[in-house]
Amino acid sequence: MGLFDSLKKKDEKAKKKPPAAIKKEVAPRRDIDVIPLEEDVLAKEIVKPQVRYLKKIVVTSYADLERISEELQNGNIILVDLTPLEVKPEVLEKVAEQIKGMVSALGGQAAKICKHEIKLILVPADIRIAK
Repeated sequence: MGLFDSLKKKDEKAKKKPPAAIKKEVAPRRDIDVIPLEEDVLAKEIVKPQVRYLKKIVVTSYADLERISEELQNGNIILVDLTPLEVKPEVLEKVAEQIKGMVSALGGQAAKICKHEIKLILVPADIRIAK
């Protein structure tokens, strides 16, 4: 019997399976609830952050006020450019009052952002402007 034969016998002994009395069976846990796929997808949708946009709207007529209102209700931030209405001061005043009333009715805020041009920033109710 050579050196390698004795090593071979040790390996065979190590490869033997433990007796059945020592071997423990792992039972599946029954106290864990499995969440169905639909509920998991629904949970991800609830936690998903809302996508918002910063949009620029150039106001040339009263029709643009409806678009501003829709964007504010969607939660977007709007940059309003009123410079095209500088040539019509009476229309500019009425549009500015409409915008002010609309923003306050929706709970948002408005602020002028340019000194020399008439540009406003409008934010929805859940965003505040530090003035």
